[in-house]
Amino acid sequence: MLSPAIYLLAFSTVFLLVVAVYEIFFNSKRQLAERLLEIKNMDTGDNEEDELKKPFFERLIRPGFKKISAVLGSVTPREFRNSIERKISYSGNPWNISFNAFVSLQAAMALVFLLLALAFSRLRGLEGQYFFLINGLAVIIGGMLPYNILNTQAQNRQKEIQKALPDVLDLLLVSVEAGLSFTMSLKRVAEQETGALGKEFARALEEMRLGRTHEESLRGIVKRTGVPDLSSFISAVIQSEQLGSNIAKTLRIQASTMRQKRRQRAEEAAMKAPIKMLFPLVFFIFPTLFVVLLGPAFLRIFQSFGDMF
Repeated sequence: MLSPAIYLLAFSTVFLLVVAVYEIFFNSKRQLAERLLEIKNMDTGDNEEDELKKPFFERLIRPGFKKISAVLGSVTPREFRNSIERKISYSGNPWNISFNAFVSLQAAMALVFLLLALAFSRLRGLEGQYFFLINGLAVIIGGMLPYNILNTQAQNRQKEIQKALPDVLDLLLVSVEAGLSFTMSLKRVAEQETGALGKEFARALEEMRLGRTHEESLRGIVKRTGVPDLSSFISAVIQSEQLGSNIAKTLRIQASTMRQKRRQRAEEAAMKAPIKMLFPLVFFIFPTLFVVLLGPAFLRIFQSFGDMF
């Protein structure tokens, strides 16, 4: 017989996981719908009736999940919170997820893996230190899985931006030398470049249109991406604008520097390739070659010694 604690743990796990997944995939649409409903009922007095008309999930489940997420977010260390928020920003926040929702997802995944580990331990009859070891590892793996996925997405996005930066700088340089201003050149790049860097430029242009200064908008790109090469380029552009120097000359120097850095990274990766290939060669390819090439010779030697004795 399973204890009531197992049932309670399973229920809380399923509850947190379902609501976390719902928040991830439907959060943006829900926020837009709630905002439109607030605007619609701004001058009406039937808010209480509208609240009662909402489904059970909207009235009780989601507020409960928000309170649980707020509690989990409040007890999280500040360093870990800042790290998660940076990773969410660096990844481009593809799911429109907040920090509290992400921590709740981590807790839900840890509970899911804990339930699986408990079921495995009961089936195998594990007790003592093995029981606690397997369940502890399950909780750690489940809690770290969402973080690893987020970290991988952030790194892939940063690599994409770093790879596209030299070509984007060449396009900026051509546009500026053709007579366009730096802002119009950014707009042209945002229209031509469909990747993450083009989207960041488009967002910066939108912020400029809404009233933010060029420096604040460009600094926002650095804060959202965390790419060192892009940070050095934007710092050079801001300094050039403040000093009133020739922006085309700055872009030419930055484009040449970025191409040189890309070439150096390619050479570094090429130099690391033989070392990375050493382990597969030693542990997988060489033993197979030895078996194929030396196997028949060893068989003949054994047969010869067998005939002698």
